[in-house]
Amino acid sequence: YCCATNCHNYSGKSVNNRKVTLHRFPVNKRHKGIWKNRISRKNWKPTSCSRLCSEHFVSLSGPTKEHPLPSIFHHKVFKTTKFDHTPEVLKEVVDNQQEHIKDGSGSETSQSDSAETSSFKVNSNQSVLDTSILLHDYCGYIDTSTLSQSKNQFTQTDVLQNKSVGIQKSESYSDVSENNDVSSNITCDKTTSTTFIPFLTIEDIKQDISFYTGLPNKETFYLLFEHLSVYYKCEVSDVLGGRPRKLREVDEFLMVLMRLRLGLLIQDLAQRFNISPSTCSKIFNEWLNLMYEHLEFLVAWPDRNVIKENMPDSFKRRYPNCRVIIDCTEIYTETPQSLSNKGRMYSDYKSHMTWKVLIGISPNGVITHVSDLWSGSTSDKQVTKLSKLIEKCEPGDAIMGDKGFLIADLCTPNGIHLIIPPLKKHGRLTKCEVEKTRRIANLRIHVERAMERIKNFRIIQGVVPISLHDKMSKIVFVVCALCNLMPPLIQS
Repeated sequence: YCCATNCHNYSGKSVNNRKVTLHRFPVNKRHKGIWKNRISRKNWKPTSCSRLCSEHFVSLSGPTKEHPLPSIFHHKVFKTTKFDHTPEVLKEVVDNQQEHIKDGSGSETSQSDSAETSSFKVNSNQSVLDTSILLHDYCGYIDTSTLSQSKNQFTQTDVLQNKSVGIQKSESYSDVSENNDVSSNITCDKTTSTTFIPFLTIEDIKQDISFYTGLPNKETFYLLFEHLSVYYKCEVSDVLGGRPRKLREVDEFLMVLMRLRLGLLIQDLAQRFNISPSTCSKIFNEWLNLMYEHLEFLVAWPDRNVIKENMPDSFKRRYPNCRVIIDCTEIYTETPQSLSNKGRMYSDYKSHMTWKVLIGISPNGVITHVSDLWSGSTSDKQVTKLSKLIEKCEPGDAIMGDKGFLIADLCTPNGIHLIIPPLKKHGRLTKCEVEKTRRIANLRIHVERAMERIKNFRIIQGVVPISLHDKMSKIVFVVCALCNLMPPLIQS
């Protein structure tokens, strides 16, 4: 990225149909000092990784022979300055090009070409353009006498009158402008040329933020990112160290949300964001652990008084002591190799290998309890007991569930009332029992709607790979936390 203040350009970015290129600071101390002063950043010194984009130069294509200094900045536009093209400056450019060839970053040449390049001598009467062109075999033979007659005459008033056409080749960038104006600048830094630009960034998403991330709007996205980025820098970036990431943190966060919301495969995401699959997998695991640890406040167990203050009228009339509505959902997964695991994970209800999770919501539709994932053969009663939901409730509270939750023996000793549809005693329900079943079903519909929101995150749709077994509990919890950022299920 460009190091200038208030400039967010990166290599390859399109600005007014021009491709931005990044340029390293000159070795010449005089030039380098002027570059630094014009950037005007307090308490900052350029490093070997510092780069300045082409938009700050008169030609809009980087430093040229006529205008080697940056002039166009947000805080000030400097007068165009020309330097005498001394042999020292010319030698500096040639040395840079020879260093580029020795590093192997240029185009491949034959042994005879290499010998010719190594014996090259600087002619003080030659322009920088003439010198640089001779270092590229793909240019063929060029009569330098004709080139020296057509020098670049760009001034600050000519910027809007001439358009440059950027030509990229390998790790060097060369801009050739029309109307007999020729300017050339070659940047030979591998760090700059290998900057990966994802095909999709958060800036590209305008109206489809909910589709890609599951969040209601961009404001929520940025607030959540700001909250997590503080912990990311402390717990991931500073601790792990290593090479700088090719993606911005905000693009990494977007990639993780896209995997959760759209269920995209690692290989697909790696292609979309121009990174390797191993890097993509590493980023996903790091952000998943970070979100699981620092989004616990979004799935909190509220106080009893808070529940009553926000309880809808439909609950206040019938079940004012209801603390939580519970339900279990099952997630399909692949068949494990172990025979014992096959027996534990097979669900008779789904006739498939599944994981089971217990979800609890408050009467006003907020997810307040998420259990770990258990094998599909585990009963609803056992999952409720293992999730320690009963310990969270207080005497006098009521738990509403489906008729499959036969947990009265767990609730009654703790002074907790169980609200479930009545069971058939003599092969049929009485009129009162039918009415009670209808009332409970009307109120329990909200937990089904919450389940639907959770299942909209496609990473838990279909058949989940068995390789995610150690991450699925974290994935489901993070998905539930993101669902709580959506508009409330119950408006009144």
